[in-house]
Amino acid sequence: MKVNLQQLAPYCLADPDFFEHPDRLSDAGQRFAAADRPAPAGWRRSEHGLWVSLRPLDVTLPAQGWKIHVSARLEDAARVCDIVTDHCLAERIPFKLLRSRRVAHLLNGKYADRSGSGKLLTVYPPDEAALARTLPALSAALTGTAGSYILSDLRYGDSGVFVRWGGFADRTVPDEDGRPVPAVQAPDGTLVPDQRGTSFTLPPWVDVPEVLRPDFERWRDGDGDGDFPYEVSSALHYSNGGGVYLARDTRTGEQVVLREARPHAGLDSNGDDAVTRLRREHTTLLRLQGLDCVPRLIEYRQAWEHHFLVEEYIEGATLLDTMLHRQPLVEPDPEPGALASYTAWALDVADRLDRALAAVHARGLRYGDLHPGNVLLRPDGRVVLVDFELATDLADRRPPALGAPGFTPPAHLSGSAADRHLLDRIRLWLLLPLDVHPQVEPHRLATLVRGAERLYPLPDGFGTTLLRRLRRDAPPTGSTYDTAGDLLAADHPDWPAIRDSLVAGILATASPGRSDRLFPGDPEQFADGGLSLAHGAAGVLHALHRAGATIPGEHVDWLADAARRATRPRAGLYTGLHGVAGVLHDLGRTDDALEILGRAAGTEADVSGAALLDGQAGIALTLLRFAQLTGDTALRIRALHATAGLTALLDGHGPLRPPAQGGLLRGSTGTALLLLHLYEDTGDTSYLDRAAQALHLDAARGEHLPNGTFQLVEGGRYLVNLDAGSGGIAIVAASYLRHRSDPALSALVDGVRRGSRVVLLRQPGLLRGRASLITTLAALRHPDDEDVLREHVRRLAWHARTHHGHLAFPGTQLLRLSADLATGSAGILLALNSAFESDGAVLPYLEPRSTAPASTQRR
Repeated sequence: MKVNLQQLAPYCLADPDFFEHPDRLSDAGQRFAAADRPAPAGWRRSEHGLWVSLRPLDVTLPAQGWKIHVSARLEDAARVCDIVTDHCLAERIPFKLLRSRRVAHLLNGKYADRSGSGKLLTVYPPDEAALARTLPALSAALTGTAGSYILSDLRYGDSGVFVRWGGFADRTVPDEDGRPVPAVQAPDGTLVPDQRGTSFTLPPWVDVPEVLRPDFERWRDGDGDGDFPYEVSSALHYSNGGGVYLARDTRTGEQVVLREARPHAGLDSNGDDAVTRLRREHTTLLRLQGLDCVPRLIEYRQAWEHHFLVEEYIEGATLLDTMLHRQPLVEPDPEPGALASYTAWALDVADRLDRALAAVHARGLRYGDLHPGNVLLRPDGRVVLVDFELATDLADRRPPALGAPGFTPPAHLSGSAADRHLLDRIRLWLLLPLDVHPQVEPHRLATLVRGAERLYPLPDGFGTTLLRRLRRDAPPTGSTYDTAGDLLAADHPDWPAIRDSLVAGILATASPGRSDRLFPGDPEQFADGGLSLAHGAAGVLHALHRAGATIPGEHVDWLADAARRATRPRAGLYTGLHGVAGVLHDLGRTDDALEILGRAAGTEADVSGAALLDGQAGIALTLLRFAQLTGDTALRIRALHATAGLTALLDGHGPLRPPAQGGLLRGSTGTALLLLHLYEDTGDTSYLDRAAQALHLDAARGEHLPNGTFQLVEGGRYLVNLDAGSGGIAIVAASYLRHRSDPALSALVDGVRRGSRVVLLRQPGLLRGRASLITTLAALRHPDDEDVLREHVRRLAWHARTHHGHLAFPGTQLLRLSADLATGSAGILLALNSAFESDGAVLPYLEPRSTAPASTQRR
């Protein structure tokens, strides 16, 4: 599943190294006084995550209804919390409030989730009579304190009080991907998703109370602004501070760009809101008019509550999009001519950017926000800089209050030096578009510059000069020796040393005293209790076991105990209890494994998906393996029942939901893998026939491209990875081809082998990054691919980092280190183990033989 910065941002607040639950954010000294009030007699107080809740013991709330949200400016937040708390306590109405000023600041930041932004308090009237009393009372008490507009809600009058109809009780329903989402109950008794988006929605069966009728009618009819002369055609970008839109001037027909700012929303680290920054940008553009490297300013206008800066529309594409379109390293075996042409283009773009920055500096301004998404290239190659909300006078020495990930200058740089440092970062990024932070990891600079010099025909001295400038700008205390990179980039990598460093790094991150997770990984782990194969402890212990590491018994105890205490156990191989059971068995804890598998039985019928990741294919494979190990007929019956549903789906009927994507984990290939295991178990060739059917069904989602590769297509992207790409299909197809010839599948395997020769990948991880290609080539093991496999191992050095002296890797979007199987060090350990060791075993059940249990005893 593709994630964006808004989804990940809350998990980057509490820890600088790892994704962490926002509950653990440190906000001592900033807590609201109302949040720390003791519960009065007859009330229950509880604290969950970022919220403090108070509820009278004698009030029973309905499962769903109208809830009130209160928004306030940051400077008024503490007083508003006091006012609403006093009212709710006096009227005995349940409510909750954010626990601190820091939390309120962060949840209303520029990159915060737009659907939840602005919500300082939530009030739960038990019925519509209480709603009718509470709304006018709060609106009157909070006069003059209105904060940012809550996009998901209906505003009550002109106040900072909003309402939305939705669930009170904690109920969920699977979404289209099978993931649990908040639910409400329809009149027929069925649970449906509780819509919590960025616009007010009302279920069709809900009547609008009289107290809300004027506001609802105003919302339904639209506030309108007859003087707004721009007609929006599309959105170019969204943040919590507002959007950027392509529009047409209805007076002249001219195409323009509208930069929107929402009052009191999109706060930066200084507390400035989006409107403050937009006004600053307006002033800046006035000073820069006449330069062809900035957009022509048309006007500044307010409409409704929002502010708009209107600029000329620049025909062209961002530097980010242009680079991706032109980059030759995304092709297998790029031609020398293509590399030379790209090198000349990249150097020319950097020179044009240099001249554009010089023009801005000549007007006495620092740009402040130079990154590839803020640079536009006109069709004739001219450079245009956009988004000047962070621009300041050259003499201003304060660091920017915002910054794009991977493109923030060291804090000690200011003025033109800070801009030119970012230009040098772009020079390196154009060659190797990977995030690097010279201020915290100066050691990686040499590794990346050396990598660029090996790949491109750069001018003599280019790399040396660039590295000298980047190192000069880094803090003087940072080490320039890349221990992690050198370990991997050696001509003859020392596998035992690499393995030992990865194992030590993973084990050093363990937190067995925590109940929510054992190892740091992707934020997804917080949804499954930190125990799953993909993102939790099961996957990490699986990798350590396959690599021959000694696993502390307390870590295995943690996994077994976490599976027992899960309040909402999920089925599934990579996301639920079935994967946990398999790992516990491999670690010698068969009794625990069978207990967990028994607990999973009650969840299997609820799974409507077919995928290996979290659906019936993974469930059936696990049950089949345990049936083989134990001889338990009941387990085999459960496996065959799941298989029947999958084969019915292949024929286009039955209750299971067809896969929305392809590939090993998300498509029909997982079903093919199950059917191959059944064929090998029974010798029944009908299973082999069905396996071919499933493989060809997934193959139909892909394309044989002119460059000789075979790739799956997902959302306009071509993928060769293990997760939803063609790599996993090739591995399973190769297993099928050992039993029966199939020219189409043989061609697919050859196309995937060629696709796995691509040089440039942004992510290092097992399921969607470079380790995915290492695993695929190691599994297919063709003699012609050995040199490519070794190069992939070396190029992991581009991503490698050191954490407390041990080898570590970043996870999703390269924002934080991860130890998990899907995105982090555990998955890379597995991939490298498959490359260096002869057994090649990586993911569960991907190979025909079972794994012998380890001798890990419970302590």
